[in-house]
Amino acid sequence: MQLIFVRHAEPDYSVDGLTPKGRREAELLARRAAAWTALDPVCFCSPAGRAQATAAPSLAAMGRTAETLDWMTEFTIRGHRRPDGSGHDTSVLWDQLPDFWTADPRNEEPDGWTDAAYPGDHADEVKPHWDWIKGGIDGVLARFGYVREKAFYRIAPDAARDATLVFFCHLGLACAAIAHVIHAAPPVLWHGFFLAPSSVTVLNSEERQGDIAGFRVQVFGDTSHLRAAGEPPSPMGGFQRRVLPL
Repeated sequence: MQLIFVRHAEPDYSVDGLTPKGRREAELLARRAAAWTALDPVCFCSPAGRAQATAAPSLAAMGRTAETLDWMTEFTIRGHRRPDGSGHDTSVLWDQLPDFWTADPRNEEPDGWTDAAYPGDHADEVKPHWDWIKGGIDGVLARFGYVREKAFYRIAPDAARDATLVFFCHLGLACAAIAHVIHAAPPVLWHGFFLAPSSVTVLNSEERQGDIAGFRVQVFGDTSHLRAAGEPPSPMGGFQRRVLPL
C-alpha cells in the first residue's frame, strides 16, 4: 500500500482559499498528479476551502473525485499565548516555540504527548481531537484491509495491497496522521520537519512479516514539481529566515 499526503498550496487564510501563487502551485501539482492515474488512486480531501481548491486541478488531471472527510480538517486546537511578538494572540499546537515544546519529554511519546502541560490548559480538547484523527486514518486504512493492532497494522487476507491513497490536507493534520501511522509523536514531526505548501509526502507499507505491516516514509515534503517549473517553494508555515534554491 502507498499513502500520499499533499499539503494545500499557498493559502489565503482570509478567504480560506489560495493566493495567486497558490493557484499556480496547484496547477503545477496537477501536472505531477496526472502520472498518479496509472496507480488507480483513491482520493480523500479536507473540507477546508484551501484544500479543496488545491485538490481540484489534480483530481481533474487524474479523472478522479475525492471523498471529503471531516477529521482531515486542520489540527486547530489553540494552545497558548505567544511570547515572541509575532502578533498572534494564541498558537495552535503545531506552532510552538523551540524552548517550549522541548521542555517536556512527554512531547516525544507517541501517545504521552497529549499529557504535556500546554499553557492554556487545553488538555481536555487535545486528546479527543487526537483520538479523532487516529480513528479517522485508521478507519480509512481498515477499509482497504489494514487494521491497526498495537503499533502496527494487521493485513487482512483480502487486503488491497497495491492500493494508493491520496490525502489532500494540511501541515498540522498531515504530520499528525503520518506520526500515528509510523508510531511517532506528532510534536517531533511538527517541529522537526516542514511540509511546504503543495508538497508531496509518500509512505509505503513494509510487509516482510506476511500479514503484519508497518509504514515507512519514502519522500517527505517534496516540491520538485515546483522547482522543475521555476516556481520557488512557499515558506508559509516554515518560519525559516530564507528558502534556499536547492
